[in-house]
Amino acid sequence: MRKVSAHYYLRPDGTLGKRPIIEFDATGNIVTIRELGDAFKEEPGLEYFPGILIPGFVAGAEEADSSTIKKQALANGVLRIKEGNAVLGQSDYLLAWNTIKTNSGPDSLLALLIKHTRDAAQLALEEKWGVLKEGAQPGILVLQDIDLRNLSLTDKASFKIIQR
Repeated sequence: MRKVSAHYYLRPDGTLGKRPIIEFDATGNIVTIRELGDAFKEEPGLEYFPGILIPGFVAGAEEADSSTIKKQALANGVLRIKEGNAVLGQSDYLLAWNTIKTNSGPDSLLALLIKHTRDAAQLALEEKWGVLKEGAQPGILVLQDIDLRNLSLTDKASFKIIQR
């Protein structure tokens, strides 16, 4: 099992939890999440990433025929939703990131993260995506070079794929 941690993580309720340890199996399923806060201690095999752990962005495509069945495709560490012949590519993923960077401020960072993770996954009726919780398989990203004091993005802010 792999164990990762960071300064914060995005909880399912949209708030930030402090000093989590997230364990997942070889298939990417989250087995446990322990929030240690100020009681955080290093553990054998723990990988630490400075920043905020978030679920992989979820992208959706819309078609005129709403009866189209949605299917999962995994590409570039991002959960995609495929509807009909429309497949969202890497440029759509980066578009979500650029939208977050452009529109983020102290009051909107969490709202934008939720929009591109949990809310998008709920539109796809997929409970294993878009949320960091036990039993989910969302893929995990870490937002780095974040102003953690003000919870805002800096000019150097970036993301790194931790688990596909």
